Amino acid sequence: MLEYAVRRVLGILFTLLLLSIFTFALSRTVPGGPWLQGAEIPMSEKQIEQFKAKYGLDKPVWQQYLVWLRNALMLDFGTPFSAPEKSVTAIIRDLLPYSALVGGLAATFAVTIGITIGLIAANRANSWFDHGVTIFSVGFGVIPSFVLGFILVYIFAARLRWLPAGGWGGPDHLILPVVAYGLPAVGGVARWTRQCVLEGFQSDYVRTAKAKGLGGRAIMVRHVLRNALIPMVTSFLPMFPGMMTGSIFIEKVFGLPGLGSWFVLSSTNRDYPMVLGITIFWAVIIMTTYLITDLLYGLIDPRVRVAGGKR
Repeated sequence: MLEYAVRRVLGILFTLLLLSIFTFALSRTVPGGPWLQGAEIPMSEKQIEQFKAKYGLDKPVWQQYLVWLRNALMLDFGTPFSAPEKSVTAIIRDLLPYSALVGGLAATFAVTIGITIGLIAANRANSWFDHGVTIFSVGFGVIPSFVLGFILVYIFAARLRWLPAGGWGGPDHLILPVVAYGLPAVGGVARWTRQCVLEGFQSDYVRTAKAKGLGGRAIMVRHVLRNALIPMVTSFLPMFPGMMTGSIFIEKVFGLPGLGSWFVLSSTNRDYPMVLGITIFWAVIIMTTYLITDLLYGLIDPRVRVAGGKR
């Protein structure tokens, strides 16, 4: 297992290197530049030359990349063009808690509610509740989170005036964004949980356990859930970094500060250091989560641990 983990870490580092090369090269080859974006008064040729010299953009692309890579290895991703008084690392550090809180709470909401109703639906297969979960999953699954956000704001903020429409403040400011972001994912979690549990109920080891006289609760805990955890962990654990990185539209709808809003603004303004910094940061978070997911297999199922040791 240790050898497997080391190989996976080396693979992650190689993937990050390729991602940084691709992102860096793509940002430099797209026509235009930061001196043409977001400025009310266009820069003169002399000002553009001064801008390039200040940020090292007058050097060949490969030299720019080597300088960036050397600094990135020391967690220095440069200075954003749109906020030269701060570093990219400082902006990520300051804004990460907002995106992480909203995305993490939304993922927790989706997983908790989804697993709960998925287990109930599996225990009551083909009942009215089971069919209702299917209808709910399809109905809310096709609604984009930002559309649901506008609907919730209209109902609970504009009409009923129970909750604030947006902004950052107390816990009540988080309710609508979390529900709007997490509710469309609840259906998918519920359906996958139902499928995994039903497959467990139909397996040979469950029939053997029933023949031995084990009760329904013991079968569910000792056999069905234990074996269903592997595919469930595979799908649900990566939801957390995925929802943290995908909260761009929710942040816009509810006026929340976060990395998503900064990434959109930086992409529009060709803010190379900021785009590269956020891209690499999120890639590290996502890849680390998948690594943790793989290592958790060995704790859930000893057969995976043994197979990993033979690799």
